[in-house]
Amino acid sequence: MIWCILALVLFVIEMFSGTFYLLVISASFLSAGLAEWLLHTSNNTNAILATFFSLIGIIIVRVWQKKHPRENKAKASDSPDYGQIVILSKPLTGDLWQVQYRGTIWQARFTQPTHAKAGDTAHIISHNGNILNLTLSASTNHQE
Repeated sequence: MIWCILALVLFVIEMFSGTFYLLVISASFLSAGLAEWLLHTSNNTNAILATFFSLIGIIIVRVWQKKHPRENKAKASDSPDYGQIVILSKPLTGDLWQVQYRGTIWQARFTQPTHAKAGDTAHIISHNGNILNLTLSASTNHQE
């Protein structure tokens, strides 16, 4: 019975997070609860079942997420920011840049490898969450 209660609690929490991971674990706990009810399995066996199904489910979710990235595939006409110019401030960790746009600091990344440097300009072509996707401008040197 405890497995079904845990499954229900995780299911409710998942409704607020939307990650699918808690949904997978909830389904795994439900399978352990059903095994306990139908087959009278021990808690150790139920824990092994829940762990096994959780791992398999999480792997399936990760593979699906890699095949279906959440990047915004919108058209340039869908956002007034698309096509606008940003000024590169400094490189950050990985492939991220700190850029100046609309009077504030944003994080951005280039969609193609580039040899950009601080002070260059780039165009916004899309976004992924709060990270702007850029392409290097034809005129890369920005004088203030």
